[in-house]
Amino acid sequence: MALNYKHTNYVSALSSKQQALLDKIAVSFDVSDKQLDYIVSKMQSELFRGLSRNRTSELYMSPSFVHHNIKPQGDTVSLGMSIEATGRRIRIASIYFDSDGAAAHTETQVFVTPLAVAKSANKFFDFVAYCIRDFVQSHALEEYAQTVGYYLPLGITIGLPVDNKKSNGSFMHCNVSELAKEDSLDLCGKNVGWRLCDSALRSYMPVRVTSVTNNVVSALVAARFHDKGSRVAAAFNHGINAAYFEKLNLVEKLSNNSDSTGEEEIAINTEIGRFGSVRDSLPRTMWDRRLDRESRCPNTRALEKLVADQYLGEIARNLITDFVDNLLIFSTRTNVHELNTPYVFHTAYMAPIIEDCSENLTTIETIFTAEFDIETSLADRQIIRAICQIIAARAARISGAVLAALVLKASDPSSSNNVSVALSGALFDVNNDIYEHTVASMKKLLAKKSAAHASVYFQDHGDELVGAAVNAACL
Repeated sequence: MALNYKHTNYVSALSSKQQALLDKIAVSFDVSDKQLDYIVSKMQSELFRGLSRNRTSELYMSPSFVHHNIKPQGDTVSLGMSIEATGRRIRIASIYFDSDGAAAHTETQVFVTPLAVAKSANKFFDFVAYCIRDFVQSHALEEYAQTVGYYLPLGITIGLPVDNKKSNGSFMHCNVSELAKEDSLDLCGKNVGWRLCDSALRSYMPVRVTSVTNNVVSALVAARFHDKGSRVAAAFNHGINAAYFEKLNLVEKLSNNSDSTGEEEIAINTEIGRFGSVRDSLPRTMWDRRLDRESRCPNTRALEKLVADQYLGEIARNLITDFVDNLLIFSTRTNVHELNTPYVFHTAYMAPIIEDCSENLTTIETIFTAEFDIETSLADRQIIRAICQIIAARAARISGAVLAALVLKASDPSSSNNVSVALSGALFDVNNDIYEHTVASMKKLLAKKSAAHASVYFQDHGDELVGAAVNAACL
């Protein structure tokens, strides 16, 4: 019940005017079961439209050419590289696959990109070459490659939409999404596949790039590597995205799928954060429209702005400042200048605020004193907690509906097999209540439709590196 603001273990200290505004907000943010069913239906429609050759869709629905039944050969080593969307961190891992194809040994190294380098594409790719060279030399992989007599395969995963024109990594393109931050690495329009292959060559190490995929596709590959029932992977970070396995003969947009059998499947990068931007399929409030209007990318990524880690805290800040404007929170002598700064109220604050069950809500008091230099009354703290609960509850219900639509699309109607869903991301890392309510919402919607049962597990941080290495070994 942690996300239901009406179920509390304390006596309300709110005045009638405070309660009235809070109730108005709660009604605006409430998402009914009927609305959730509508979201599932519309999402399913967009998932189907996105695979068609002659129909437009809000979703990216990019085929990845990663097949569902890939497995590394035994007694081999492959490399995985993960590049953040901002370009500020690069992680490289070497994974040894034993005789059964299982990951037996892993070495990982993190490189922090200098700020000046991250702002220049040319300098960045030079830095990638340096990272590859440093990693290979530091872990004696050059000698290993000479011993076995072949180049080490390198799979690269990147936090940007990757448009795979061909299965050969040299023909892969990568474009920055509409959500990109101002400090993101600008790779828009650049052929990342060629540039990364060139970086590997200029490292003068026995390494060859064999695949470039989006992070969520790599996470799906890692999930499948650990559990053969995995068909969906979704990441809820500053942005959100999901991938799933689709039968190749249903992907109409591919011109070369006519000869495929009904059993062959490939991973689809959906870019679900785009959902609701064109057809207004999502229930949005005046506060959501305000946030969208003032964002760096208005009229895009509608779903993302309702549920992603980057935005939930900003929605809460807007609601708190509305209470301030109505003189219904904090003392009139309180300096709330800090709260007027957009995105200063981080989503990470919401978890401890929601979980604060103390009589005087002392955790909330500490946060506002330490972070914003604002003294709060008990009524103030109750309002703040309720606001966070209301926002989190809506995010969880909508996220559950989106996941339900993905499970329905990914499941095989002719099979009663369980569908495993791999979830990851900063939002769930620090907000367990949102995670649990998201899963509960998804399962409730699937049960209503008598659909395949879905089991959910939370992926380890860095699993996309495993997926990248598996891709490298198999493509």
